[in-house]
Amino acid sequence: MDQKQLWEALAKENAKYYINSDFGRKISEEQFQRSGQEAYEKYLANDSLIWNRDNILDFGCGTGRLTEFMAQDFNKVIVFDISPTMIAQGKERLKDLKNVELIEIDGQSIPLPEGSIDFVFSYLVFQHIKDREMVEEAFREIYRVLKPGGVFKVLLRSDKQKNMNRWWSGIEYGQEAIGVLYQKINFKLIKIENTDKHAYWLWLQK
Repeated sequence: MDQKQLWEALAKENAKYYINSDFGRKISEEQFQRSGQEAYEKYLANDSLIWNRDNILDFGCGTGRLTEFMAQDFNKVIVFDISPTMIAQGKERLKDLKNVELIEIDGQSIPLPEGSIDFVFSYLVFQHIKDREMVEEAFREIYRVLKPGGVFKVLLRSDKQKNMNRWWSGIEYGQEAIGVLYQKINFKLIKIENTDKHAYWLWLQK
């Protein structure tokens, strides 16, 4: 089962849980929404490295857990997910937000013009990807659609998984592998930050 098939199956089973499993399988809409607001405030609202808030691309949005809060701060919010069910649920959840566009993608190619996006954000997405080529191609596409000087903030897994067949598993990146990844694509590293022993935040600039 490829990434798209996997996440479509999980979305049909219980989208909220697989987006945020902290509250268990019976997560309520209130818990889901509050967790999105908390994540937005923690990782985006006060980030001084995000100096342009004209438009944002959220790569791997699920059903838009953070999207509604992005829409309060950015003039235009474009959000992608590989699951059509996630996108359909997101469109229903966020139907009253006029500055939000939700788009289903294949996980690698991005249906946007070159140099059209100010800021790209990806949280709890790449650490579930099980193929390095898929990660690299997504990074290349993100670089392509960013404007010169645009910023990509992304969370990458740092802990090696023993079993890649689990839904939450994904490939890991040590600091050397991270350097190879972004330098190959011509990104410049602005900042790297350990979140804990399991992940890194990267701020990359075109």
